Amino acid sequence: MRKNICLAVMAFLSCTMLTSVSAQYSLTVESAPAVNVPGNTVYRLYVNMADASDKFSAVYGNDQQNLVINTPSGTFNSAFNASWSASGINPAFVAVFPDMAEDTYATIGLEGPATGTAADPSLVEDPALTPTISSYFVNGGTGLNVNTLTGGSWYVLNTAANALPDANLRVLIMQLTTEGTVDGTVNFQVFPLGVGADQQQISITFNGTGTFTAGGAPADVPGCMDATACNYDAAATVDDGSCATLDALGVCGGTCAADADGDLICDDVDPCVGTLDALGVCNGTCAADVDGNGVCDDAEILGCMDATACNYDATATQDDGS
Repeated sequence: MRKNICLAVMAFLSCTMLTSVSAQYSLTVESAPAVNVPGNTVYRLYVNMADASDKFSAVYGNDQQNLVINTPSGTFNSAFNASWSASGINPAFVAVFPDMAEDTYATIGLEGPATGTAADPSLVEDPALTPTISSYFVNGGTGLNVNTLTGGSWYVLNTAANALPDANLRVLIMQLTTEGTVDGTVNFQVFPLGVGADQQQISITFNGTGTFTAGGAPADVPGCMDATACNYDAAATVDDGSCATLDALGVCGGTCAADADGDLICDDVDPCVGTLDALGVCNGTCAADVDGNGVCDDAEILGCMDATACNYDATATQDDGS
């Protein structure tokens, strides 16, 4: 059964032209210095989905849509992950061999072996490729070009939990750790809203880090482009009108116009310009009202406050037990 599925996937992706290119789907390449592999940079490639119910199907290449990855300085491969995918990154070993977490691998939404209803990606590839997909991801590859009629693909069935995007509507498809640069072209298949009959095959060219759309053009990144604004976004390429300033309480985009006494209470909420005394009087002089009876302690009149007592004192504000 598995063999039949693999053959069907290879046949489909080998003969299918790019049927639909949607601006809804893009590719983001992020990078960070490697922590455990000195001198290297870890690049992560994510496909950005349009809806939480979209399902990611496959990364593929063939003679019509070449899958190209260029890492001219070679890639880092941990000796403790013999797999081409993240399935070989055993969490129990990462604590002992931390460089495993920075291994180069292919994946679909996973950073380690599949658990629960997730599934490790399957791989089909033309053995005539040089290198093959699996060889590139385990042997410090400098480049991959899946360009034959049969081609190759790594994929998951749409029943796998990791076919769905994460909370940020992204699906991780590979991690590349290298001392140099990365660029290439990635082809992938998506089922919009999880409907297989509506599959889209999308090809995106990338160069370095950033967010790229079909054709390789950087995608518009909306945000505030005013460097003086409190919510300035250095990554923004299109100003979305969201620029804001700090209000009187130091809140970015806040609505407080004034806090004249600097008590961190907006004047329109706290009309007292100054301080409230113990009785809640603006700029009052009462230092304490220990019994909370609304009479300042230094103005209390001691006496009997029991109206049935023969020594009842109607002027008393604090009972003295007499």
